[in-house]
Amino acid sequence: MRFEPETYEELVRMKRCVELTKYYELSEEELDRIYLFLEQNKDAYVKCGKQNIALIRGADTYNSEVIMTRCLSSGIDGILITQSEFSVIPHYTPSSGSGHSGGSSSNNNNNNNNNNNNNR
Repeated sequence: MRFEPETYEELVRMKRCVELTKYYELSEEELDRIYLFLEQNKDAYVKCGKQNIALIRGADTYNSEVIMTRCLSSGIDGILITQSEFSVIPHYTPSSGSGHSGGSSSNNNNNNNNNNNNNR
């Protein structure tokens, strides 16, 4: 990045932008663009997905700027950056469900059968 932070707020903003490079392919110009966007728009946030990064001003999601990029990590679904946070959204893989719901019912039946056999 081409900026020298002069305040703590600028240093934190820069750290968050640089942290993005762990997860996304970004050029120096794109990092500068994200940094300046957050600096100039206090109610703005950056929402990163698998294939793009949206620069959003407040609730106005229709006029957001988009940077096309590629997520380098299959372990995340995205990142959210605001003036006060940097949140990594982990990748969620739903379980098949065959072992959970059916298993407890089957276990209950086995326990009941065992209890009945022991009471004879």
